[in-house]
Amino acid sequence: MTVRARGLRKSFRSLTKTQEVLKGIDLDVAPGEVVGLIGPNGAGKTTLMSCLLGFLDPDEGEITIDGRANDDLDVRRRSGFVPERMNFERRLTGGEFLRYMARLAGVPSAAVHARTNAMLERLGIADAATKRLSQYSRGMLQRIGMCQALIHEPQYLFLDEPTSGLDPNGVLLVRDLIAEQKQRGAAVLLNSHQLAEIEKVCDRVLFLRDGLIARMETLRHVDRVIVAITLLPGFDAAAVEKITGTAPRGNLVVATVESEAAIADVVRALVGSGAGVIDVRRHTADLEGIFRGAA
Repeated sequence: MTVRARGLRKSFRSLTKTQEVLKGIDLDVAPGEVVGLIGPNGAGKTTLMSCLLGFLDPDEGEITIDGRANDDLDVRRRSGFVPERMNFERRLTGGEFLRYMARLAGVPSAAVHARTNAMLERLGIADAATKRLSQYSRGMLQRIGMCQALIHEPQYLFLDEPTSGLDPNGVLLVRDLIAEQKQRGAAVLLNSHQLAEIEKVCDRVLFLRDGLIARMETLRHVDRVIVAITLLPGFDAAAVEKITGTAPRGNLVVATVESEAAIADVVRALVGSGAGVIDVRRHTADLEGIFRGAA
């Protein structure tokens, strides 16, 4: 179920100039992984997502999803998308819209009503099921957008600013929903300007700048633990690197271990080598600092 892109290039042409927006993007999103896209306005994030979804054709490069073309009908049936700007048929009620989307996505007829009711309840808008979408606030439209993206339990989920316009409770709800999709094995690509939310839900973050991936940062690993260990000065750097597999940066070493239990083994080995351990904690990247440097 891997989402894979290689060498993506995309330009937009006008009568007077050609603007190259994507300049050779390589990207992978594995099952059960949440990958974030971050970058300044105009970096190419939405264009990249549009190419992955098949809304735009890249000028060069290859896109495959689970080994198939991204416009394969079966791939489309197993994909979910939350657009940045909701442009739904406003004359429909919330319930009518979701039932239509469920049928379009191939949800069995016998399950459509139950699935629709469950999603409306899960997103906290069950009492608005009979209201027309024209009566929905922006936050309610954002919630119905999440409903339509998840109603068929997609294996590939593309989220373009999913928390835009949501109140704090809505933001927390979307965070929980993303965690649930990851837990059931979906591949999730998230485009967002909200660094705090990216940091909480993503396994990796890609920083786009001028149509290129300027930097990739691992926040957490799908099946391993990243730990930051602060050491007293005077340690044997070669011994620390041999134990952790990573060269220390100043007094800090960031190591990847197989499990929570393995953290204690690494700390014991460090102490045994003569290193003084001051602090041990899960590694959390300074996304704001990295963003300023990458942007």
